[in-house]
Amino acid sequence: MKRSSKQTAVSQLVAALAVLATAGVFSLNEAAFAAGAPSNATVSGVVRDVSGVPQVGIEVDLLRADATVVARVFTNARGAYSISSIFPGHYALKAAGGDFIPTLKENLRLRAKTVVDLTLSNIYDLMQVAPRLQRARANGQDDWAWTLRSAQNRPLLRWQEDGSPILVWDGSVETRPGANRKQKLKISGAAGNRQFGMGGEAVSVAALRDGSAQRRTAMSAEMAPDASGVIDAMMGFRQEMSSSGIGSRSMQSLVAVMADPEVIAGGQDGLQAASLRTWESLDLGGLQAEAGSSQVIARAGDGSEILAALPFATITMQHGQGALAYRVATARSADPTAGEEMPQAWLPILSERNGQLVLEHGMHQELGWSTTTGPAEMQVVIYGDHIDNPMIEGSGRLSAEAVAGPWLLVDGASGLIRTAGPNYSSAGMLASVEGQLPGHNRIKLSYASGDALVMQASGHPADVATILQGVHSRRAQMYSLVLSGTTEGTGTHWRASYRWQPESTVTEVAPYAVDAAEPYLNVYIRQPIRIRHEGPGGVEALIDLRNLLAEGYQPFLTSDGSHLYFAQAQRSISGGLAFNF
Repeated sequence: MKRSSKQTAVSQLVAALAVLATAGVFSLNEAAFAAGAPSNATVSGVVRDVSGVPQVGIEVDLLRADATVVARVFTNARGAYSISSIFPGHYALKAAGGDFIPTLKENLRLRAKTVVDLTLSNIYDLMQVAPRLQRARANGQDDWAWTLRSAQNRPLLRWQEDGSPILVWDGSVETRPGANRKQKLKISGAAGNRQFGMGGEAVSVAALRDGSAQRRTAMSAEMAPDASGVIDAMMGFRQEMSSSGIGSRSMQSLVAVMADPEVIAGGQDGLQAASLRTWESLDLGGLQAEAGSSQVIARAGDGSEILAALPFATITMQHGQGALAYRVATARSADPTAGEEMPQAWLPILSERNGQLVLEHGMHQELGWSTTTGPAEMQVVIYGDHIDNPMIEGSGRLSAEAVAGPWLLVDGASGLIRTAGPNYSSAGMLASVEGQLPGHNRIKLSYASGDALVMQASGHPADVATILQGVHSRRAQMYSLVLSGTTEGTGTHWRASYRWQPESTVTEVAPYAVDAAEPYLNVYIRQPIRIRHEGPGGVEALIDLRNLLAEGYQPFLTSDGSHLYFAQAQRSISGGLAFNF
């Protein structure tokens, strides 16, 4: 039966549109609907690089929530793209091409005519957008750490299953309030990890909830099954106050609490501590500012208490590839490598002096400059410190007399001890350079100079007070090498580092400012274990090896027969599993 001329014309039109789609003029989705499907929604825009130059021939994909492709187009000579005949709903847009990192913009609610411009970046552009003037997040950690600490208009670099990176942007402008809520749950178990306030075994549970595009909460708890009543917990909240093309402002709050009935202070059991950290961030493009304070409260079993406020602020000015930053702080920054599943990183640093619980604090000021030159990122910081009650950590086989003494905070769960060294001041500098290695690997070299506390090992018996009287500050240098990356194919995240400073030093050089590895030789490996090929979640094997060569230990023999070993870092060989849901 012959088709009518009208049917033939329609068929020819569809075929022509399909040919034009391959040239980037129309999308395949348009061709599918051109024969009569209703045109309900349209999305269009321009794809540019970070300098604003339109990009020609960039592939733009419209994706459903399950990541399947609805339509595919290519940008024209003006960098523009357009996709029409879309059923209204929630989608994502992905742009890829050239030597750029693919960009994914999520949570887009498309209705009527929607304009979505996309920006493509390479790895060096990211360094210019967000220069790292504080401690960098270690490779090998997951993306929980960014949740409460990055501005909403910042990109998030994720690794896909095939090992390739992708930039993810939150499409909150097009998302109705309360839409696309996300929840994560992570359960981890590890053995062999030795840290103050925790036994050799630890179980942690962390949960993240995206209530909307502008509000996030995170909660976590860590407990030691081999210790009685030891628990750390944390809850964080982040609220985006305003967001526009010019700048953004966010408010963040985080509460961390610790209860350890096995800590002995002044011969009495029990230690509780809490920290309420609140801060605001303001981003005006070339100018970023952050200011806040930590309210700290702690109480030991002997009745001694601490109540303190620890303010901090940072202001950063960017110009081209460089950035100049000024920072003031009254306590050490929380380690961003820890993430939300390790609340201990946010707790105050406590120790014992003259039978009283004391808090490490001080005044730190720094002026830092960073720049990106070709494949390398460089940073130089000049700083000045005054530190009160610097914490010194150690271990030992203690007699009952030493445990009950007024000099040591003793943790029965981990077997570690803490004491406060003499107050001291220091001025110095630190410098680092970081670059890309073949594959998804990086290298970083760091150097720092300044004062640190030193202890000279002695085999002659002495009482604890006499041993601690020998602690003094001395000029020292620090050198570190960090290698990190992700292995293609297996998806193994790894990090190896070596940080050297004189073995007699029992505190870090530039403890408030240095962007370096833990001392001395350390290896971290996170290996995904593929159980299923589709859907969220998964299992990861974790291996964390710290101070493998047991360097830096200063041994002492007390007059009552106890053995004490003070060091910057404790040797620890731990491993475990993490379940992500």
